[in-house]
Amino acid sequence: VGDHPRLVIPFFDENNELFCFQGRSFGNEQPKYITFKLDPDRNKIYGLNRVDKSKPIYVVEGPIDSLFLDNCLAVAGSSNFAKDIPKENTTIVFDNERRNKEILIQIEQIIDKGYNVVLWPDDIKEKDINDMILSGKTKDEVQTIIKNNTYQGNMAKIKFATWRKINA
Repeated sequence: VGDHPRLVIPFFDENNELFCFQGRSFGNEQPKYITFKLDPDRNKIYGLNRVDKSKPIYVVEGPIDSLFLDNCLAVAGSSNFAKDIPKENTTIVFDNERRNKEILIQIEQIIDKGYNVVLWPDDIKEKDINDMILSGKTKDEVQTIIKNNTYQGNMAKIKFATWRKINA
């Protein structure tokens, strides 16, 4: 695999105890992320030590994306969205990857489980929140886009049916 510099991201629990850490590549090295769980029974959820459960919670895929939203957790991979994440007061924010069949299946499952979910508008071309910030959008602009494109229940199902077909 070779040795490449990586950003080391620590994961702390509600008690500020380290339970996992992740190395993220700076370039195109593969794998992009290398994760080490100190407790194999814990799910990889970043930001537990700084989220306020009494306020609306946003949940994104990557720890870096989570730094740009207020009161945000990251699940360190899209397959972890429904693990240990309460439905009440929570909005799931997948990366903007309509062409990814696995992501589409996961979005549909999240909608069926009753979560709030963000369905990115057509004019957003960036893959994730980090890319949106890098392209010049402000944190407030991204949060407004998220707020204006959050759906739940039947409205989410209707919107998703159309959304998944656009640019597919």
